[in-house]
Amino acid sequence: MACAVEFRVNLPDPLAYACGLLRTATRHGARLLVTAPRPTLDELDLLLWTQQPGSFIPHVWIDDALAAQTPVLLADAPEPGQAGRVDALVNFGPGLVPGWDALPRVIELVGEASPERIAGRDRLRAYRAAGYDPRIIKAGP
Repeated sequence: MACAVEFRVNLPDPLAYACGLLRTATRHGARLLVTAPRPTLDELDLLLWTQQPGSFIPHVWIDDALAAQTPVLLADAPEPGQAGRVDALVNFGPGLVPGWDALPRVIELVGEASPERIAGRDRLRAYRAAGYDPRIIKAGP
């Protein structure tokens, strides 16, 4: 089965959006790998603990001893296959993640800020060049 690629674009707050996405996905039993530059993942790590009182989302860094039992893995530079079985890759950019096409689903999160939009367009072109036609979902009105 081919990888399904989708872009969630024009996100006013990509980190808050990611928290909601991860909460919903893990409630449905999904296992996700989240990739981004380390400072972004550090912010997300904190939000996953504190965004909503009483709604902790189980997560660890990919090299943690509990990674095999945890539904959300954080990695700034994952190697293909390092995460084991995952249902989806959630990417904050800036580029494509090696081995993405071996996964069942990739969700690209793109904020409203100009640098994020430019990097998102570059990733969209790269997926299309690889023969994929990503689904684009626009946030807000």
